[in-house]
Amino acid sequence: MQHQHAAPIRAALVLGVVLMIAGCATAARYTLQDRFRAIGLPAQTADCMVDELEQRLSSEDVQDLARYTLQLSRANSTLGAIRLLMGIDNPRAVAAIGRSGISCVSGFRL
Repeated sequence: MQHQHAAPIRAALVLGVVLMIAGCATAARYTLQDRFRAIGLPAQTADCMVDELEQRLSSEDVQDLARYTLQLSRANSTLGAIRLLMGIDNPRAVAAIGRSGISCVSGFRL
């Protein structure tokens, strides 16, 4: 009898984990969009960069980047914020930010 209930419980746990991960990814996306706009990037560029970053980085890297961007509000200019952004201790994120920025501004995918 006990085995009949184990499968639905296991399925519910897996579904819960999947939803939690999806929620974190969505929160990271909105955080990045908000922070990029707050440092002066046009909404279209910010959205493009987030789309590119999600394609170029793992969800863990995107979440790491989103957490890191919380300190961008300390910058006194857009250029200062971009310098802070490029200082993240994640080489994959730094490369992806550079490529995404160039791609979204120029229209050429690197």
